[in-house]
Amino acid sequence: MSHIYFISPDLNTPAGGIKQLYRQVDVLNKKGLKAYVVHGHRHFKVNWFKNETPVVWHPIVAKLDKSSNSNFKKKIKTLVKKTFKPEIEYDKSINNKKLVLNPDDIIVFPEFYGKAINTVFQDQKTVVYNQNCYYSFRGYGIPNQANSNTSIYKQDRLQGVIVASVDAVSYVESFLVEKPVYRVRYGIDKNVFSFQANKKKQIAFMPRKLREDSEQILNILDIRGVLDGWNIVSIQGMNEEEVAGVLKESAVFLSFNHREGFGMPPAEAMSCGCIVVGYTGQGGEEYFLPNITYKVPQRNVTKFAETLEQVMLDFDSNPKKMAKVGLEASKFIESEYSMKQEEESIVKVWQELLKLKDR
Repeated sequence: MSHIYFISPDLNTPAGGIKQLYRQVDVLNKKGLKAYVVHGHRHFKVNWFKNETPVVWHPIVAKLDKSSNSNFKKKIKTLVKKTFKPEIEYDKSINNKKLVLNPDDIIVFPEFYGKAINTVFQDQKTVVYNQNCYYSFRGYGIPNQANSNTSIYKQDRLQGVIVASVDAVSYVESFLVEKPVYRVRYGIDKNVFSFQANKKKQIAFMPRKLREDSEQILNILDIRGVLDGWNIVSIQGMNEEEVAGVLKESAVFLSFNHREGFGMPPAEAMSCGCIVVGYTGQGGEEYFLPNITYKVPQRNVTKFAETLEQVMLDFDSNPKKMAKVGLEASKFIESEYSMKQEEESIVKVWQELLKLKDR
């Protein structure tokens, strides 16, 4: 039986993409397949959410960050340094086994490793788990025909690409003609991100996304006096339970989705009954529906401020209407993005990939 290894950075701060790697490994093991997350250090495992996910390690994963010159990787390093003290970055009570590959095993790379994927584990069947299609070519630069064939998307070892949204399917299929593209449907855990009707006059947001826009919008409303009586809460750096706690009590969530493969935080906020205002980031188009969200044209700061102000006024003047928006948004997420649907889509995708590998 082939083993499936999902490469992941040693990053122990809340990041939806890493959680999805762990989640996919859990589902595959539940279905009787042998799957593992691969970190770069024997004493590392993500612990910002509860998991019993099997983990192995390999030093080449630790070197992937160093071999990539992309700004994204530099941001990851900076974030790790800001978030963790060196002495607690690794836990010596964790002693993962070292990865040993067999010829039939499959390596799964996140897309954000960019061109570093091209030269790692070259003899193994490979899948790209492309959770943000807009990072597909980070670090590649302008194509040089002399070496363009080294791209993972041109290599025979590539078995297929897994994405997370309708938009991402279209994006990847626009350049990947001879390899299959599969979509895994994300699920929002209702046991964590559950609906709550009683809301405070509170606005939640993630400042890491488009900080320059959030600063402009909130300062515009502050000067206009619209923020009086409202509390503003950042969810950055919180673990999953803390984020859910804030979203459950918040009336409004601001979406600063920007070139997203899907964009998880707004969907989680909708599940909790928040009124979501903001950008779709392309990937969020499929759930930013009329009557249950307040979509704003991408990077239109004045329109964002105008829309948010009206939502806040309506929350005071027409509470029944706004409560219904939050409730309907939560029902929509539950019906379209359940954990059961996610699990079913993961199993279906890997059934197809394993058939393809054996041909």
